[in-house]
Amino acid sequence: MSSAAEKSDRLAIMLLLLLVLANALAAGLRTVTDFDMGWHLATGRWVVQHHAVPGTDVLSYATGGTRWIYPPFAGVLLYLIYGAAGYTGLSAFCALICVVTVIYLVRRRDLASLLLAMCAINPIAFRAGPRADMFNALFLAIFLGELLAFQRGTAKRLWVLPLTMLFWVNLHAGFMIGLAAIGAYLLLELSEMLFADRRGGALARLKIAYPWLAGTAAATLLNPWGGKLYSAALALAGLHWQQGAGVVSTSAIAEEFHPYGLPSHFWENLVNLRYYENGFLWLMVISVLVMALALWRKQLGIVLIVGAALYLALQHVRYIGLFCVVAVIFGSMLLGEACSTETTPDPTPEGPRKPGPLLRVPPALALVFVCVIGAITLLHTVDFITNRTHVVYGTSSRFGAGESPWFPERAASFIRRERLPGNIFAEYELGGFAAWRLGPEYLDLIDGRNVNPGLLDGVQKLLHQSPDLPMWQEAADRWGINVLLIPEAEPEADAMVRQDAVRYCQSNDWRPVYMDEVSLVLVRNVAANRPWIDRLQIDCGTQQFVQPAGAGRKDLYDYFISAGRMLFALHRDRESETAMLQAEALYRNDPNARWMLGELYQRNLILDRAESEYRASIALDETERTWVDLGQLYLQERRLPEAEQAFSRAVQLSEDPFALYRELALLELTLGHPDRALRALDGATNSSPYRKGGESQVPQLYADLADSRADAHRMLSHLSQAVEYEQESLRLNPRLPERWSKLADLLAATGQSELAQQARQKAREFGAAGIDSH
Repeated sequence: MSSAAEKSDRLAIMLLLLLVLANALAAGLRTVTDFDMGWHLATGRWVVQHHAVPGTDVLSYATGGTRWIYPPFAGVLLYLIYGAAGYTGLSAFCALICVVTVIYLVRRRDLASLLLAMCAINPIAFRAGPRADMFNALFLAIFLGELLAFQRGTAKRLWVLPLTMLFWVNLHAGFMIGLAAIGAYLLLELSEMLFADRRGGALARLKIAYPWLAGTAAATLLNPWGGKLYSAALALAGLHWQQGAGVVSTSAIAEEFHPYGLPSHFWENLVNLRYYENGFLWLMVISVLVMALALWRKQLGIVLIVGAALYLALQHVRYIGLFCVVAVIFGSMLLGEACSTETTPDPTPEGPRKPGPLLRVPPALALVFVCVIGAITLLHTVDFITNRTHVVYGTSSRFGAGESPWFPERAASFIRRERLPGNIFAEYELGGFAAWRLGPEYLDLIDGRNVNPGLLDGVQKLLHQSPDLPMWQEAADRWGINVLLIPEAEPEADAMVRQDAVRYCQSNDWRPVYMDEVSLVLVRNVAANRPWIDRLQIDCGTQQFVQPAGAGRKDLYDYFISAGRMLFALHRDRESETAMLQAEALYRNDPNARWMLGELYQRNLILDRAESEYRASIALDETERTWVDLGQLYLQERRLPEAEQAFSRAVQLSEDPFALYRELALLELTLGHPDRALRALDGATNSSPYRKGGESQVPQLYADLADSRADAHRMLSHLSQAVEYEQESLRLNPRLPERWSKLADLLAATGQSELAQQARQKAREFGAAGIDSH
């Protein structure tokens, strides 16, 4: 190759490198919106103010004093950044972490690493929010990159590992990922030992490496809790849970441990360059090719490592970003060796044998490929900068720095300014924000740290009930609640309980005192609170929102979409429709406004327009929530087969499909499909947030599942199994006369007349007592 051609190739690679880094910056630089950010900042504030590491919950009035184990120094770092530069500084720091991670991944500066890193940018940026988890991808990249470089004989920087681990173990409980990376390296060397000509080199490298690896493992103990942090790390990984362990329980973050729902139009989305998860789909395909190439080259360790990472990503969405790091590290190495435009260098004596390239790519073709990848990277960057990606795919963030408009910032300022009486009720997703913006004067009820599953379940039940019911009053008395902070504008509606604000505005026991387009504040209607109610009470039916003056397209869209959601929740449907249409006019490809219009039309029984809006939304972005609403519409029209298809697709897309599986099972029974119903019930059991020891907390729930299984087996004429499951249902919840009658019929059908009579007697007893069978 001539020097001019080499210079041209280097220039093309450098330009592509700059485009990839610009893409990483555009993806990572976004308004902060992570719900865990608040409790990290609040914890950091506490540590700085008290010069101590808390060993108990210091943020909650409901769980205060319970044991809490979690590395606190990410919170301290974020708090210091906020103190120096506010939310803008947090946005910039998150972008920096994203860019630095990508810089490390493309340090080889070859076409393979640039291509794969481009595919990994979105998943990496998604996890690089203002939370401790943001460091995991970067540290994993460093661990795998340095270990693989040592194993290949291209670098000897193993001293980096214990140093990195010292930071990792004090920033996030995901430090166990680093130990898994060490295990992956040992697996690589063990697989090399299977071949006589590679065995000596593997043993020599292990002899050099083991002191550094042992030192890295020892560094995990250099944290405020020593070895006790391991239980927290296992719980956060979803591998272990123990009541009072002082970490986020798997039930609280269950949605992150559910399988990834592959798009129904997988291959179509694979070639849809603007699809948000296009890069992850390509990395899945490429990882399969990498495993095949490694298997052909008898590099069995790589096959197992990449395969395990892919499996974990498909089984647990939490690990998608980490899989992408693994795919880039190993894929760029193997593909870079297999496809070359240059002469392969001689193998180094320290590293394993390096086979020559399988394919020599003509320089002209490589240049064309660089131009194509560069154009795609530029398109992705523009989509982030113009907010097309954020709007179309319904993310909470927008391009740029600062705080997301979805947080109830003005409501929090109102609460503090008016000195409303505590305590304040805010749901789980908003607990971190409440701890940060309202603390330390006000403690929060619940947040993403030390979550008791019973407390979480109780909060969720409250949110589904009228605020005038006794259970609300009991909760208010028990916890001293005087203020409700109700959010409405969060666009990722799947992740939050959507509130029907009109229920609160019409409450007798609570009075609205503040409302804007994103949130509602109410004060408990008791004598002690009358001074605030008399002075501040508002009328939700006439309260107007203030459109931001001089706002640009992005800010206007945020205002109109939020106002439309709040007005919908208040049943001010004409105003809501107007706001949604104004939002949709600003971003014509917005599936969220179309989905919300579908909900509005469905509520007003304009079902043909509702179906049209749902279908339009699905065409723009296929989501669980839209399929669920479409399925409900089909149920409303008694189009049961179409409802079955809609709910089945929603289950595939859901990160937390438990409730959907239950609903699908009942629909399958109605359609006379008992086999499908049993499969759905298996799905419900396997995805239940109360499995692995939590079943006893919700006996009614498991009684319902057993009752549905009994119905399915009865339809299949499996009468003995039907009896067994109906008995299990009644063991868990024995006071339901209807189910005793069902059991009596089943026992009679199996010839157990005496037991059938006893069951009928139970049905009469509970029926006479007025027990509600539902």
